[in-house]
Amino acid sequence: MELTPASLSLRIKFCRFCCHDADWHEAKTKTDYTIWNIDEGALILEINGKRIAASAGDAILFHPGDSYSAFCNGNCCNFLVTFFTLEAGNCPDIFKQCNSAGVYSADAVRQASKRFCRAYLDACENTAASLRLYALFLSFLAELFPYLGTQDCFYAQPDKIPPQKINCLLAYIEAHIEKNIPVKELAALMGMSEKYFIQFFHAHIGYSPKQYMTSRRMEYCLGLLSDERLTVSEIAARLQFSDRYAFSKAFKKYYGEAPGAFRRHYTLH
Repeated sequence: MELTPASLSLRIKFCRFCCHDADWHEAKTKTDYTIWNIDEGALILEINGKRIAASAGDAILFHPGDSYSAFCNGNCCNFLVTFFTLEAGNCPDIFKQCNSAGVYSADAVRQASKRFCRAYLDACENTAASLRLYALFLSFLAELFPYLGTQDCFYAQPDKIPPQKINCLLAYIEAHIEKNIPVKELAALMGMSEKYFIQFFHAHIGYSPKQYMTSRRMEYCLGLLSDERLTVSEIAARLQFSDRYAFSKAFKKYYGEAPGAFRRHYTLH
């Protein structure tokens, strides 16, 4: 389900309350933008070598690729979990160049977070997405946006890099989209070590280099699949996969079905 007023597109993939007892502990890597709105209790996050405490009212924003461990701080902890994407205009990712991951504890954010939790419990007692849920979450995001960058960050603020240089990097990826570009090649282009470049890219773009390039290449191959003159094997070769089976495996992992089935369902009707 998507809403696109004024070139704005919001998609909620998952939203529900999670209730954990004092023994709860989890260690995961996020694959989507995720917000935890803490309703009751407190928790500890361990991420990127940091330990950060969060309590009732706080909002926690994770970027895709963030690996963390979390556990209750004392008693039970309840929070609302939302997996989502948000796009505006031609920007593929509204958080793309913002180091916004972290714990938000500003009074205004805490008040907005509590309102969202209460409104969710009143209006969305099941996990089904609804127009009401979208309105509630979008309202919370609107109150969160002015505070982006003021949070207790998961990652250190990246060095100031001219936007033109970042745009040139993304343009280079687009110009060589059919090539499986090694990360070390992009790092060299930016004059950075590979390790530092990965941290830099994640902080500025919101994804790891591999995640971003996989996403862009998978989106690009949809255009190739729409050309009925190209076989799946030819597309695999153009994208420099070892064979059509390796391409089909990567495509199915990303889209949930094989490229041939995708072509039949979406391009031949």
